[in-house]
Amino acid sequence: MDLDSELKEIAAEMKHVSLKREQLKERKNILCIFQELRNRAEFGQTEEAVSTQKEIESIDEKLKELNEKQSELQKNYDNMLNATKNKQHKKVVSFTDKENIDSAAPPSPPPGSNIVYVVAPPTIPAPEVILELDKLPAAPCRTQCPECRQFITTETFSSVSSVTWLVCIMTALIGCAAGCCLIPFCMDRFKSTNHRCPKCRTLIKTIKKL
Repeated sequence: MDLDSELKEIAAEMKHVSLKREQLKERKNILCIFQELRNRAEFGQTEEAVSTQKEIESIDEKLKELNEKQSELQKNYDNMLNATKNKQHKKVVSFTDKENIDSAAPPSPPPGSNIVYVVAPPTIPAPEVILELDKLPAAPCRTQCPECRQFITTETFSSVSSVTWLVCIMTALIGCAAGCCLIPFCMDRFKSTNHRCPKCRTLIKTIKKL
């Protein structure tokens, strides 16, 4: 199996692990919200509450295992990607005669002078490229698309998630009126942020608010 095939396989596995982690995190958030509502209602340590706590602890263990697996996959992916880049960037420069060598060299200073030509470094810092998808902010940023493997600036958009519905339900439970329980659907702070590749249109990452 060549490097490109291995990179695609690792990228696909990383995407699967990332999706599984998001599902577990969303499930945990839902359980924690209902656990908080149950505590506020002073239902006490019922059998259902104990079962919920055990499920939360089980999710934490699974998330820990997935985090370790994600870190290992990311490390292997970065190492293989660097090896591919080094292979692609190797260039062989040859000169056929003395004239070509002289044309490739910088201009010589006048005889008897101590002039040294110095090229100033760029004043604008290079944009940061975030390769770990878990560290993507809730705003467009530079990263590498796991699908097309191009370095891009992501597009972001908001979408309704289970968190939006939970906030709506909680607002209705405390006795809101005049449809204020619909406010979460009108505000981005209660929605998920999605990163999308502008080239292949692949959904790269979904960032939950909770």
